[in-house]
Amino acid sequence: MIKLSKYVTPNEDVKKLLFVSEEESDIKCGKCNKTMFYTIYYKDKDSYDFLVCKDCDIYMQRVIEEE
Repeated sequence: MIKLSKYVTPNEDVKKLLFVSEEESDIKCGKCNKTMFYTIYYKDKDSYDFLVCKDCDIYMQRVIEEE
């Protein structure tokens, strides 16, 4: 069984989540070409990972799929 990560339009409303941490990534935004950030949010004993462009206000939620 292989686990694959991908980023999708968020399933969770980011405004309802508690911010935990942030780290600069090596990934550039496809819209403005600035560096994006890995961010972690928390809610109801679950953590949610996002790839975020602060300038464009783009949030992409990481989901893990098993194949």
